[in-house]
Amino acid sequence: MLHMEWLFKLLQLPKSFSFSSDGGGVVHGTTPTTAVDPLLTLSDIAKRFHMWTHVDAAYIGSACICLEFRHFLDGVEGANSFSFNPHKWFLTTLDCCCLWVKNRIDLTKALSNDPQLLKNKASDTKKVVDYKDWQVALSRRFRAMKLWMVIRSYGITGLQEVIRKHVKLAKHFEALLCADKKFEVSVPRNFATVCFKVSPLALANMVNDSSDEDSNRLTKSLLESLNGSGLVYMTHVVIEGVYVIRVAISATLTEEKHVSMLWDMVQEHASNLLAKFTNIK
Repeated sequence: MLHMEWLFKLLQLPKSFSFSSDGGGVVHGTTPTTAVDPLLTLSDIAKRFHMWTHVDAAYIGSACICLEFRHFLDGVEGANSFSFNPHKWFLTTLDCCCLWVKNRIDLTKALSNDPQLLKNKASDTKKVVDYKDWQVALSRRFRAMKLWMVIRSYGITGLQEVIRKHVKLAKHFEALLCADKKFEVSVPRNFATVCFKVSPLALANMVNDSSDEDSNRLTKSLLESLNGSGLVYMTHVVIEGVYVIRVAISATLTEEKHVSMLWDMVQEHASNLLAKFTNIK
């Protein structure tokens, strides 16, 4: 999160947008939990103050190929630019980023340079797109080819099926967590990333003097134990002092059997850690 309380006050935003309140803030990194900012509201505010609005849909942009997720883009017409990373969830190898701008002249005026050694007849005709004017570097790799190959290979329907399968698997894993009192889903799941932790309430039922810090330590130990097995790999995030495990389902070959294996491992490793915790306490 980028703390910009001064910007909140300058724009006279609702209190819910303040970093010091319970809101999301004007500039808020949502990668850890895959939360989505209110695009329509923010676009209207930016337009009122003549600010450039960029939509960074690095992860969820891929999901919006499915109609049921398209509502997350409500208000995108008010944005000046939009980008997403096909290498995150669109089956494309690293790295690949797609960028759209409402008015490309705004971008090229800021980034173009025209020294004598780069002058040529094609550019002078203004009938070609000089991508050197769309970025800081003069040259660029041909990333479009690998994305084109993915789209040609899977098609729209195929890509939609992959996204929906991953979301379905994530829903399944989330349901397993919710049914087990040892765990707690930390934030609402919007897509195929599930955030969870060892439940402080479960610890309190086991040991009288347990604390939230005990939950953090056990959750961290659980993640280290699972990753140490070499069979699965997950990441973590700390949200307002709470240590959370992130399960992101986005690999091409992930099936329900893999999610079931993960769940069995989570239960086994957590039970072992909780047993040790009880003995220590």
